[in-house]
Amino acid sequence: MAEHKEIYLGYSTDKAVTPFLQKFLEALDAGKIMKSKCTKCGAEYLPPRQQCQKDLSECELTEFTEREAKLYSYVIVDFAPASLSSKQPYIVAIGEFPSGLRLTAHITNPMGPPTVGMPLKLAFEHQDKMVTYKWLV
Repeated sequence: MAEHKEIYLGYSTDKAVTPFLQKFLEALDAGKIMKSKCTKCGAEYLPPRQQCQKDLSECELTEFTEREAKLYSYVIVDFAPASLSSKQPYIVAIGEFPSGLRLTAHITNPMGPPTVGMPLKLAFEHQDKMVTYKWLV
């Protein structure tokens, strides 16, 4: 039996991890991101969902290989919660991949003011037992 490795997303404090989420976190730890696809209607979700939003059918995880996106939308956070106060102001951005799927993450290396349509690259960050994804410009 494989050893259970505890992995948490940077913003997660819940230790009740389902097998579906555990598979997502293990892939993240390996530098991969997973999407989900509905087994009935084929709808795709990023980040993944265990059940389809359209018909509530089960979804299965598959690897998402796109790494480059364009900035779809963003917000600059000036007043952060206590856990992120050392990073304020920071940018939370929605990137849109060529497939049309969108993902929300922080832009961690802004070179200036963000511009809708600018290129983004998906990256991963590991700190102790935490793993998360972020945008690089």
